[in-house]
Amino acid sequence: MGDNIHQLTTLPYANFDDEPSEDEEQDPHGTSNHTSLNADHVTSHGRKRKLKEKFHSMTKEKKVTLILAVALVVLSVISIVYASIEKQQKPFREHLKRCESLDKSSRIDAGFGIASSKTHCLTWGGCWDGSAIGNAPKCYYPFTNLRGYKVTNSTVKLWGMEIDLERIDTLEKLFQSEADKLKCIISYETDSRLRVKIFDPNSPDRYEVPMNSVHSKTGHRMQYILTITQDLFGFAVSRTHEATSTIFNTTMEGLIFSDQFLQLNMRLSSSNVYGLGGDHQDGLLRRMEYTYESLWCSAGGKRHGAHPFLLHVENDGHASGFLLQNSNAMDIILNPNPAITFRTTGGILDFYIFLGPNPADVISQFAHKIGNPFLPPLWALGYHFGSENYRTTSDVNVTELLGAPFPMDGVWAGKSLLKDKEQYATNLLFTDIDTAVSSLHDNDMWFLTDTRPAVLKNSSLYKETTPNFIRDYSNKTLTVEVEGGAAALLDYFHPSTELWLKDALANLRSSVQFDGLALEENEPTTVSNGSVTGCSLNDDLDYPAYTLKNIPKLKTATICPSAQHYGGLKHYDVHNIYGWKSSEVTKRILSQVITDKRTLLMSRSSYLGSGTVAGHFVKENTASWEEMSNSIGVMLNYNLYGIPFVGANICGYYSDPQDSTAEELCVRWHQLAVFYPFMKRYPSQETSVLSTFSERAVKQIQAAIELRYKMLPTLYTLFYNAHTKGLPVVRPLFFDYLTDSTTLSIETQFMFGDSIMVAPVLKPGISTNEVYFPDDLWYDYLDPSNTISAPGYISQVVNMDSQTYYVRGGHIVMSHLNTANNTKETNEKGDYVVDVYLSLDGSAFGELYTDDGTSLHTISHAEFLYVTFNATMTDIRSEVTLRYPGHHNTNKIQQINVRGLKAKPTQVILKDTEQKDFTFEKAVLSVKALDIPVVEAFKLSYSS
Repeated sequence: MGDNIHQLTTLPYANFDDEPSEDEEQDPHGTSNHTSLNADHVTSHGRKRKLKEKFHSMTKEKKVTLILAVALVVLSVISIVYASIEKQQKPFREHLKRCESLDKSSRIDAGFGIASSKTHCLTWGGCWDGSAIGNAPKCYYPFTNLRGYKVTNSTVKLWGMEIDLERIDTLEKLFQSEADKLKCIISYETDSRLRVKIFDPNSPDRYEVPMNSVHSKTGHRMQYILTITQDLFGFAVSRTHEATSTIFNTTMEGLIFSDQFLQLNMRLSSSNVYGLGGDHQDGLLRRMEYTYESLWCSAGGKRHGAHPFLLHVENDGHASGFLLQNSNAMDIILNPNPAITFRTTGGILDFYIFLGPNPADVISQFAHKIGNPFLPPLWALGYHFGSENYRTTSDVNVTELLGAPFPMDGVWAGKSLLKDKEQYATNLLFTDIDTAVSSLHDNDMWFLTDTRPAVLKNSSLYKETTPNFIRDYSNKTLTVEVEGGAAALLDYFHPSTELWLKDALANLRSSVQFDGLALEENEPTTVSNGSVTGCSLNDDLDYPAYTLKNIPKLKTATICPSAQHYGGLKHYDVHNIYGWKSSEVTKRILSQVITDKRTLLMSRSSYLGSGTVAGHFVKENTASWEEMSNSIGVMLNYNLYGIPFVGANICGYYSDPQDSTAEELCVRWHQLAVFYPFMKRYPSQETSVLSTFSERAVKQIQAAIELRYKMLPTLYTLFYNAHTKGLPVVRPLFFDYLTDSTTLSIETQFMFGDSIMVAPVLKPGISTNEVYFPDDLWYDYLDPSNTISAPGYISQVVNMDSQTYYVRGGHIVMSHLNTANNTKETNEKGDYVVDVYLSLDGSAFGELYTDDGTSLHTISHAEFLYVTFNATMTDIRSEVTLRYPGHHNTNKIQQINVRGLKAKPTQVILKDTEQKDFTFEKAVLSVKALDIPVVEAFKLSYSS
């Protein structure tokens, strides 16, 4: 780094360029520019002659005295100059020493994607390492107090704190619009949730995401301690019981707040980071390797969601969460320190910290802030099939659909349903589709289609004077190119859009009685890259100074950032929430168009809070083993984001006819999808449910789908907990085993609730599957005699009929004894089986939520049943915790199975009546033909 000494010329505390000395300066005419020794205007020759004469006339003693005096003056001048230079060089030497002392893994980028040269970097007070490769920063922070803000005033409030900040002006501004003063508002929102909001008080019109927090009164048991630093402003969060262990710490160089570039650096206590992305992210556990995550919703690279929320597992076995509530284009850099850099191109810095202390608590607290997920209708949890290739009514083969050898609930027809791809059109491609839909409804099945925000300009629904379309920078209707032609895009922020959409959907439903919708291409997506006429030429919104690492042009595959929405909103600010807003408005309209029952809305694009109204479907995947495996990580991530109703396209959207393992893949994918929250197959070409499969494959798929329907009581109860408590439906293994470091990186296994571990077969042609078992008691679901209690990887024998999942000891699993043609029949006629899996200490717990599956407001109107079950080594009993007369469940518990008993019981008693119909095989007590109404509490005793 020594070669940088003469490069730091622009640092305010050092100037090391070689300057000509005073004696070397030349006047413009090339003559000497020395100062005259006396007031007389004599020639240089005359002055020298007189000085010589005067010197020679001196005595020897005077000559020596003069020489010593001159030497002393020269030495004094040299000493002063040296001291001055030393004073100037000291900060630089400290800077240089600081740069050299930073380990490569501790460096944080200070180049902002702009400092591509040493000169730029050093000009900004950074350190330079030209040998850095990959995403490792060449220009990095020295971690001094040179760039950031300082505290000038702070006021303590009952609810938190107000802090005034002032920019440290040691270095010149990187961006001309950097704010000189900021305000920081700290709010103790709940005992486990903290908010830190940083904004420019002189810019009240800066965009803020319109999402209000759900406040709870803080008590006297706050889980966090907040520390504020003064000279270089930052905040650090630690736990109350472990104040020395800091979870998040932003006290470091690099806080920047300008019009179109905001940045904050934050250190974490561990590298165990999850979240921060959407469909496209690189797995479950994020790679802290200077990884750039760009959040800007786009069809390119499957960037359909923007979720600036992270789940953090600390080294001591606790968990916490961190949210940046900002919807502008954003880069998030995952540094190996471990540290995270947030960079956004607008808005404000609005952070939320969630203290857990376990992962399920964090997700619940996060959901409480953004809104708990919606409760889907029961039929949405059944098996769905659809096709992109429906062209005629005969393609929607109702006879085949109804005659499938397994239950089915949903039938989907996509854009192929619409003539000339005209959205919301009543002139459908095949006009007698409603006959087929009526047949589906008569058999308790459901019909769904999709729609898009684009309205073709040659459509009868489009009028140039209609105000509810997005405008361009000149306030004219923005025209884009989509599949089907030139189109305008609905402005969901405009109040009139709701009225327009209500009429459009009502008219469409008069032609076809759909029961739910999928919102496609609502990032929004176009093929015109901005608009058909391009974007503004010099607008800072279309061409900001800072460009995202992975999306250098914001208009790519979408619209111009300078486009305008109602109320003066710029698309630049609201692009990432456009999908959320379209979901919110459409769901509200659906409840007005379909008034008598719950509907289902799916959305391709999503943001914070989307899960309150819509689910997410990963459609355009390929039929590959890799894509099937990747779907697990996507599903788990969306459950972290508060969108538990999620699933990937079973067997893939795009298929490879040359793939010899295609049938095996499709069977295995169905076996995995039994535990998807949303189970749907939607091929791009096929219109037949099973015509391409062998008889054996059909039976294996049939077994998987029937298992799905048997598991409906457990799945529906999980969604009840998601809706009421904000809990995920599926979760990573580490949620329940935080101290087991191996579970932190496993994403090929997952938990279905907190009771069932799913370990799917993800490779072709294998006879054994390597399964990791955390330190617990595990029961093989299919083989009761197979129990595992030793932690580690264990090979499990599999075949094509195997369902590879295991139940955790200490849990009770509810299922249906039999299945029927669909969820309605299964729910109404399917009596229950209660499976008890005792823990090592001989206990188990389970629960059941049930309602009619379709009615609106069943919870708020108290029209449901909630039952809890507790088991020991000697008995199992139920308690009807919530039973309301508005809900009538006539189902009965017909069978109870207890695993984990040490010996065969000699007596089984139900309500003082001895039961003779019981068996004890392979260490499983099975009591049948019980005929216990589920609405009545019971106790079943078994003793040896």
